[in-house]
Amino acid sequence: MTYRYHGSEAGIIGHNSPLYTSSALESQYVNHNIDFSMKHWTSLGAPAEKLLVGFPTFGRTFRTRSADAGIGAPNGGLASIGPYTREPGSWSYYEICTFLNGATTHWIDEQKVPYAIKGNEWVGFDNKQSFEIK
Repeated sequence: MTYRYHGSEAGIIGHNSPLYTSSALESQYVNHNIDFSMKHWTSLGAPAEKLLVGFPTFGRTFRTRSADAGIGAPNGGLASIGPYTREPGSWSYYEICTFLNGATTHWIDEQKVPYAIKGNEWVGFDNKQSFEIK
């Protein structure tokens, strides 16, 4: 599975489906990314042509605890529950699209994925650019 790499239980903000690691992550989280997963399975003998990269159409959500809302920053728990899915910590793509109105979107170049923030709510998700890179 190449998503759900980060959740609120870690106590830090992390992207759902990063292609690569982030230098901002503590050592126990540096392997939580697609690149590591694929290299790990091929190093164990799995044929690369049999491995699939999953493309999530949902995002993981957090509340920020400070102005520092980047990868590895402390999180304040889960963001609000999505209005349609009602799933704590996870918004569907259509809920993310609604959230993006009025939000500020950022690109994490190191991980090749976007996130958006509005107030103290943060969502990591994928978009056309990150899907094309993956």
